[in-house]
Amino acid sequence: MNANVDLTNIVLETDCKFDMATKNDIDKVLEIYNSNSDFLEKHLGASRVSKEFIANEMEEMKKIGFRSFVIKNSEGNTVGICDFKIAEEVYLSLLMIDGKQKRNGLGSRIYSQLEQLFQAEGADRIRIDVVYEDNVVAFWEKQGFIPCEKIQLEWNGYKSNAIKMVKTISKWESGVSQTKRY
Repeated sequence: MNANVDLTNIVLETDCKFDMATKNDIDKVLEIYNSNSDFLEKHLGASRVSKEFIANEMEEMKKIGFRSFVIKNSEGNTVGICDFKIAEEVYLSLLMIDGKQKRNGLGSRIYSQLEQLFQAEGADRIRIDVVYEDNVVAFWEKQGFIPCEKIQLEWNGYKSNAIKMVKTISKWESGVSQTKRY
């Protein structure tokens, strides 16, 4: 992967900025998690999480090579969070938008920025695991992901049925991202 790309502070073509998450961000990350109670119910069997859960999660993700970011809008307000591990196949383990900011195209714009970053890093493919929810699967299909395998996820001892989805990315001469279907 491209070692020359600085991933501590990322600003791409849209109005959002990605900052490496730190302990100072725990309160905001907690707020975003807790604004997504449906997500929490389906993934963890709980409607809320604690500061301790967030601090532990950030530390555990770092230990296994994932990078955690807070996503800020042009006014500097945190509007989302993400975790990913970059390799030939990027594993995007979390992209969560503030519950109050959903359904206005922000998630698609943020994902587009992430895909540009992954391409700049030399990634060929992106993997996500989606817990069954029609609207969430449909969102990822609109981004060009293809469902390829039913799996079971376990997070904090809670098991969920999920779908592994992948997208092959490549950068063509025109600079336009293309999706290759399997």
